[in-house]
Amino acid sequence: MALLAPLASAALSGSSDPTPQPLPDRVTDTSRLPSGWQKSGDRMVTYDGDATGLHILVADAAHAYRWRTAATLSEPGIDTDQWIGQTCVTGSGDRAVVVYAPRQATNDQQGFQQGAFAAVVDLADGTVTKLPQLVSLAYFNPGCGSGERAVLSRPEGEGTQLLTVDARQGKLTGRQTVPGQLTSAVPFEGGIAAATRDSVVSVNGRGHVRTLARTVGTPFRLVPDAHHGLAYQVPASGKKVQVRRVTQGGSDHLLGSGPLGALAVRGGGGRVFVTGKDAREDIPGSALPKGWKALDVPALSEVSTTGHLALTRVGNGTEAAGRKDVGTAPAPATAQPVGIKALVPGTGATFDFRVQPRAPRPGQGAEQSPALSARTATPDEGGMHTNSIRTESVDDDGPAHTTTDPDRACAVTRNDPELQALQPSPAQVEWATDLAVQGKLDERRRKGWNGTDLPSYTPQELFPPVALKGGGRVPAQIMLGVLAQESNLVQATSRASAGESGNFIQGGYYGNAGSVHTVNWAAADCGYGIAQVTSGMAKSDATYTAEQQKAITVDYAANIAAGLQILQDKWNQLHDHGMLVNGGDPEYLENWWFALWAYNSGFNLPDASDAAAPWGLGWFNNPANGLYPPDRKMFLSSGADDARNPNLWTYPERVLGWAAYSQQKTDPATGTSGPAFTVGSWPTGNAPDAQPPHDAFCKPDVNDCDTSKPRKVEGSSQPTGPCQRDDFKCWWHQPATWTDCATTCGTEVLKYQATDPEPEPASPHPASCASTLPRNALIVDDVPNTVKFRVGSTNPCAGLRNWTSRGTLSFTFGSAEQNGATVYPSKIDFHQLGSGFGGHFWFTHTRDPKYTDSVVTGTWTPDRTIKGWARVMVHLPDHEATTGQATYHIDLGDGTVVDKTISQDTGGRNAWVSLGSYEFHGTPSVSLSSDTADGTGDDSIAWDALAFEPLPGEPADAVTPAS
Repeated sequence: MALLAPLASAALSGSSDPTPQPLPDRVTDTSRLPSGWQKSGDRMVTYDGDATGLHILVADAAHAYRWRTAATLSEPGIDTDQWIGQTCVTGSGDRAVVVYAPRQATNDQQGFQQGAFAAVVDLADGTVTKLPQLVSLAYFNPGCGSGERAVLSRPEGEGTQLLTVDARQGKLTGRQTVPGQLTSAVPFEGGIAAATRDSVVSVNGRGHVRTLARTVGTPFRLVPDAHHGLAYQVPASGKKVQVRRVTQGGSDHLLGSGPLGALAVRGGGGRVFVTGKDAREDIPGSALPKGWKALDVPALSEVSTTGHLALTRVGNGTEAAGRKDVGTAPAPATAQPVGIKALVPGTGATFDFRVQPRAPRPGQGAEQSPALSARTATPDEGGMHTNSIRTESVDDDGPAHTTTDPDRACAVTRNDPELQALQPSPAQVEWATDLAVQGKLDERRRKGWNGTDLPSYTPQELFPPVALKGGGRVPAQIMLGVLAQESNLVQATSRASAGESGNFIQGGYYGNAGSVHTVNWAAADCGYGIAQVTSGMAKSDATYTAEQQKAITVDYAANIAAGLQILQDKWNQLHDHGMLVNGGDPEYLENWWFALWAYNSGFNLPDASDAAAPWGLGWFNNPANGLYPPDRKMFLSSGADDARNPNLWTYPERVLGWAAYSQQKTDPATGTSGPAFTVGSWPTGNAPDAQPPHDAFCKPDVNDCDTSKPRKVEGSSQPTGPCQRDDFKCWWHQPATWTDCATTCGTEVLKYQATDPEPEPASPHPASCASTLPRNALIVDDVPNTVKFRVGSTNPCAGLRNWTSRGTLSFTFGSAEQNGATVYPSKIDFHQLGSGFGGHFWFTHTRDPKYTDSVVTGTWTPDRTIKGWARVMVHLPDHEATTGQATYHIDLGDGTVVDKTISQDTGGRNAWVSLGSYEFHGTPSVSLSSDTADGTGDDSIAWDALAFEPLPGEPADAVTPAS
């Protein structure tokens, strides 16, 4: 199960179709293509993300728009449900510049503004060149020009760093910091053009800023044309948007206007396209400059390089708010098929495609970005020399040999087999949420629930609901929307399916900022589980008892109860300060806007010593903030594709979007898809009717915010916007009313009542409980006999287990010296799952041997000597074991070691596999390390049970050590 994958096209076959027809990956009826397509240079480039990475997809007209994957971009060591990002295509059409990041970066201000990676992708051969800077996730990043240059931007101290990229060379060729923050930066006439204050400006190579045009609003979507001009949009009065063109000489002309959101400027390579269903009427052809073209397609369509094809929907639809086009349940860590809906401008011909991402150079796309290498060296420099890799042995009880993290900063460790989080199904999440908001989540968890040492409890005994001031309660869809945004409705790692246990979902547990080679406990973010409960979950924080912390970690229902408490506290805090929305009735979903704002980015209390000091809700989540496009509609209201780019909306907007449109989830048992949870109900049947205008919390006399005066603060890292304060403390602290909730606002719809039992999911990966080996086999399991395998309160192996572990599996973890301490980066990508033999196994991903800090070695040792012949059998789990280069080092008990290399891929079966028969002369052992010659971080390598099967004599499969 993945966290938040994007969505499928509305035109694609859904689960309601009993016999869906497979969709092609190209145009099959070429008579519907524009004439001359065989010799056309038109190219369509798009992207889609899932848990495996951000896929860059390409289709060429000359090949009937046959889709292929140019690259898949990801970073090792990041546990995410979905990679998101944006692309632009250079003037030649040969390269894409890509900004990409894990989806959860949108939930954090720093991650949003400085947490995205950047790369250049060769669209012909798939070569990936990752760039050495982290950049912004803002909607305007990256920006391509008419040639092979592009611009990336990011806040830098008190200004904006503009990074010029030479895509042909795949490197940064310019770097300059300009006071303040510019938006929508693109290469233009040998320099850079951008939006700032109420103007379009140019920036030369020395960082000098010159005004090209003054505007009545904040300009956005800048596109250079081939004739020394620059297209741009700017909001106008009456909820209109203007399309304008300015030249390097400062000549500025209005070309046309239309409703905000109904027109958009697109293009590249010197071509400019004005998109919108009424674009030809809003902007007459006679008004269009040379090289410009109006296309009668939806405004937010993606357009090909010459404008002969537009994409209206793109997404994979497996785990988000879209419709479903794939009829089978996704395999873990497998790229999901992408549904694409295309439209030919002018003729209106439509095409539906289905694309299976397959990158030609997967290793390049998954290699660690040099942006994370400030503390590490490259492989060519001999490994991580600045980390001073340790190879010496330490005490067995130390962190080098325990799977847990005794040196951690967060309260509950990863990789403790007695503290695994149960992955809930969507039905369980909705059940727990519905009961929690009613104050009825009193399902009894028996002692030892899910194999833990927890005593008996109920979720709302541990986390009692907080009464709302003013009465009422939290609507279920508000809490469901929070859970959808925070974690995509998962409690455990996205590698665990519903009904399967594993480590809790974690983002910043190691403080590694995405690097698989860095552990920085001082920077750890201790967010746990489905509600990402953070407060009270640091090792040094005594807010919660140890019992509460464990329950938050392993039990999705307890986690939901704790998250609900936090949201209720935010409502009460705002109520105390008179900050009510639309009269303050909590029954209405939109009235939780302020509480959601505070849930994500906090609430700045009044200064008791200075009544004039700003206070209230911060600027980052204000819809008027220039970080978000001014022509955006309600999140998901334009279609499921919105979830491909959640960074275009504030946190409250995203939560309300999930509440109105839900997510799409796949039942792993049946492969069918449907809404993850019940959506709210709106009296008009149209949720956008109740959305606040973007300037609802922007008032000069309240928070020094004025949309009529776009402002750029010199020396600031904030974008151009309406905030009039130099410190950007345009904090909102007043009640707000923008609609009559009785006629427009949403209300909850409950699916479950207090008497409904907890749904029970069926894991697609049931444990292999019984041994099929001969009775005399010495089985060495991967965990001690004391570890109890449970799924919730159930023991699936009850009455089936016919074996006892006769030995131990011990580990050695690669380490490094960082910041004066020994740390263990190898644990970042080390995982456990509650399946396989006996209900537990470990796995990581294969690595290049140069990266010794990332290598894990596991050694099985029986509890007795073996004298004579025995067959060595290894159990391989039915998933997360894919390497073809698993080399087992078999010690015969007298110091003689024989190596055996096998593939761990069993084709989706739990299976015992023979490593051969050997003559032993003492206490044997078998070791397996994660370093392989082809290790790129893509293939998984697992440690499950291993067995020694004594034999009466030399067998036919005997292996004799080389002399």
